[in-house]
Amino acid sequence: MQLVNKSSSTLRSPKMAACRAAFAARRSTSRVGYHRSAPVRALLEDVVTYSEDLKTEALANLSATTQTMPPSQTPGAADRQRFRLHWSVDMWRDFNPRNWLDAIDNEAAPVSERLRAFADTVANAVSTSGVFSSTQAAQYWAYHVARSSFFAAQAIAGLAVARATAGRDLSPDSALTRFEQIARNGWQGPLAEAFLAYYQDYESIKEGKYGMPWDGVSLTHRQFNPLYIARRAIAFVSEASDTLRRRDRGTPDEVWIKSAFLPDYYQSTFHYQSDGWMSTRSADVYETSTEVLFVGRQDSMQRSTLVPMSEFMAGKDASQIKALEIAAGTGRFATFVKDNYPLMDLTVSDLSPYYLQAARNNMKYWKRQRASELTLSGVDGNGTSFMQGAAEALPVVDASFDLVYSVYLFHELPEDIRRKAVKEMARVVKPGGMVILTDSVQLGDRPAYDATLGGFGKFNEPYYENYLTTDLGAIFEEAGLECDMKVMSSTTKSLSFKKPLEIPLDAASKTEAEEMKGEEGVVITVESAKEGDPMMN
Repeated sequence: MQLVNKSSSTLRSPKMAACRAAFAARRSTSRVGYHRSAPVRALLEDVVTYSEDLKTEALANLSATTQTMPPSQTPGAADRQRFRLHWSVDMWRDFNPRNWLDAIDNEAAPVSERLRAFADTVANAVSTSGVFSSTQAAQYWAYHVARSSFFAAQAIAGLAVARATAGRDLSPDSALTRFEQIARNGWQGPLAEAFLAYYQDYESIKEGKYGMPWDGVSLTHRQFNPLYIARRAIAFVSEASDTLRRRDRGTPDEVWIKSAFLPDYYQSTFHYQSDGWMSTRSADVYETSTEVLFVGRQDSMQRSTLVPMSEFMAGKDASQIKALEIAAGTGRFATFVKDNYPLMDLTVSDLSPYYLQAARNNMKYWKRQRASELTLSGVDGNGTSFMQGAAEALPVVDASFDLVYSVYLFHELPEDIRRKAVKEMARVVKPGGMVILTDSVQLGDRPAYDATLGGFGKFNEPYYENYLTTDLGAIFEEAGLECDMKVMSSTTKSLSFKKPLEIPLDAASKTEAEEMKGEEGVVITVESAKEGDPMMN
């Protein structure tokens, strides 16, 4: 893998050049770009239907700051100056599903040309992805194509039930039109995004960044059990109906329990989901709901976190590494971390006891499926501990962890809490350690979608628009961390940061530091500074 320099945005890796060449054959500059990006947990209706007024609606709800932010001042532009860029960054910046498939969707072209374009596209996709290059590749693609097909069907079923429940049944003609739109725009939008995300995911596997997803190679996994699938499907359809009803009403339900021990921002039913984060029902349906909304690609996007993690872990003994996942939710991604580093001492944290229970259950299941022969530490013998706590007030001592990471948290935090959370990450990670933040893309990451990203805020995401304009690299640098690498996967970005071994000193402190150095040339480190300064202990 080749990375571009932080100061350069013009270099390209060989892999990036190949991707760009493949997509260029399908790109046309004469048409308006595809107007939907399906951002993090995008609206269910937008996953499976086509809404002509979505762009107008989204633009009307964007703040003046978001609408007028110059491209050179977007977080995406700032990232290019601060981070090493993984080859995926430019691939996703330039990828536009609608333009890529213009030749197929050109209704003015003869049917024979459209069929030939479709055949060429499929042939190129199969060749590029290497579907038949090995047994492992075939296994990966078979699983993920089936996965996306299943969740796309779930989305259609959920929407149909929701509309029927709301008394908005469609006439036969309207239904036919809608299914035609689903077929066309599903291929051009979320499904195209999913397949490219899978391509990237498998490339990372081939590069040795991480192993095959354990849930797809364990044929005894419960997700292949028809009864388990049916239970999850029924639960999702019921939740989808309730969620869309609240969305139509425009008013979220109140969280059923109020607590003086939970921050105010947390006591909200984000996404209009039932009970917010505060019930077993919510935790049980969460994984299915989010994967339906992403048409099955959420796991692959989250695994982009493992790319910088693999660099950090290279040459290290995993049994000597302590890691912390902040706001882990149901702990599904934590199982992928443990599957790659089973001996790692992992702490999973969240504010919701219901989601922590789900995380504990998921980790127990991983242990039974994948590491039953290992004797590990932790409350359940799987090398994992569980901790209830807020990201902005972690109940752990300074420099406790070698690795700290968080997935899909920051877009749900108010700006002041976001900054406090960054300071906490910097506080609890050891000198020389790494912090990884994975969350939604922001303005400038995928310029074709900048105009509509903010529309997600209407799905009871009150802090999302502010997040879109936040320079994350600057906040982490203010907390004393150094920007490292940026990886993208569809509508997700991962940023890694390193904690320096030495304390950055201001000009006034440098003279004193030189005096402390003395003839022995002692270097002032975080640990030695703490030993000499009672205020830091």
